[in-house]
Amino acid sequence: MPKYQQGATLIEVLVSMVLMAVIGLGAAYISGRTAVVHRDQNIHLHTINQMRQQLENSNECGGKALGTHTVQVQVAGNNVNLDCIVSEGAYTVVANDSTGGGVASSTVGGVKVSAATLEVDEADTFVPVKVQIAP
Repeated sequence: MPKYQQGATLIEVLVSMVLMAVIGLGAAYISGRTAVVHRDQNIHLHTINQMRQQLENSNECGGKALGTHTVQVQVAGNNVNLDCIVSEGAYTVVANDSTGGGVASSTVGGVKVSAATLEVDEADTFVPVKVQIAP
């Protein structure tokens, strides 16, 4: 074996080990970021499900007076504060009979409907995406 070729295999192995280390660190970084995004998506989905359940199944938010109220729900074992904003709108109801003639609403000023809007409190740090559900 010629003198100038001694140690060439060792250098090739060291270079390949450095390349494999860089690839491994990149894969670990991507895996960690993917886990964080997956966790955030799960919290977001669970928060939306709790908010829908709050609006559909209870009068804790929608049954209150007009204004802003605080409601608390459980998301993955943590308490999340929600702002419940109850507002009211007036609508005019017009009904048409079979001939196309309209019958105006008998209520003066229209029909008043109150609706609740739920949103995650801005001070809450557990929920990564601040969600709002409104009709």
